[in-house]
Amino acid sequence: MSLKTQIITFLFSIFFGIIFSLLIDIFYNKKTLFYTILLFFIIIISSLIYFICLLNLNNAIIHPYYIIAFIIGFLLEIVIKKALKKIVLLFKK
Repeated sequence: MSLKTQIITFLFSIFFGIIFSLLIDIFYNKKTLFYTILLFFIIIISSLIYFICLLNLNNAIIHPYYIIAFIIGFLLEIVIKKALKKIVLLFKK
């Protein structure tokens, strides 16, 4: 696999981790059965989309650093969300 393909896949994994974290945040806060089932389907569909995109990017080769990049993206969204909340609260005063 070429270096260009690895970098594109690494950046895609980070980006997809951010999007996945946003989707989880949107639907996790509701504690009803409907939202729990909907969250389950969103996780399944997101996983399928991730693997289909990996199939198009690099023939669905999964390296451990792609999973680490996905987790970094997931955690990065949490940090960005907290920073944005602080900025919004600062400007409201």
